[in-house]
Amino acid sequence: MKRTLGHPAVNAACIGLFTAVYGLIFLTASGRAGFFGALYSREGGRPAGSFWAGWSDFLAAGRHAYIAYALIAITALVIAMLLLRRRPYDEYHTAILGRCLTAALVLTLIAIGAFYLMILNDPSGVVEKFTLFIVVQWTTVVLSDLAYVLLCRWR
Repeated sequence: MKRTLGHPAVNAACIGLFTAVYGLIFLTASGRAGFFGALYSREGGRPAGSFWAGWSDFLAAGRHAYIAYALIAITALVIAMLLLRRRPYDEYHTAILGRCLTAALVLTLIAIGAFYLMILNDPSGVVEKFTLFIVVQWTTVVLSDLAYVLLCRWR
C-alpha cells in the first residue's frame, strides 16, 4: 500500500476520478428543474433569513456549479503538480500523505456526525443538508491533497 501511495500518478488518478464524479453530479444538477423542485426550503418551509433558506436559494440558482468549478480548478492544479514530479515519493513523503488522508478522514467523520445530527434535529431539507455535506467533504479532501502536494514540493 505504501509503495502504491508513493507514486504521484496514483494520487493524481484518485483525486481526479473523485473530482470528476462530484463535478459531474454538481454541474448536471445545477441546471435541472428536478433538483430545484427537490429543495424543501423553496416551498416556504424555512424562515426567509435562515441559513438553510439562503443555502436553498444558492442551490436553486444553480450556483453550486461555481463550487464545482473552483474545486475542479484546484484539483487540476494538484494533478499538474503531481504529474510534474518525475520520481516516486519516499517514505517520509508517503507518511505525510498518510497524515493528510487521515486528517481528511477525521474531518469527513465529523461531517458525517454533524450531518446525522442535522437530520435527526430536523429531517426536512435533506437535499440541502446532503449537498452541504458533500461540499464540505469534497473540499476537505481536495484541500488536504493540495496541502500534501505543497508540503512535499519543496522538501
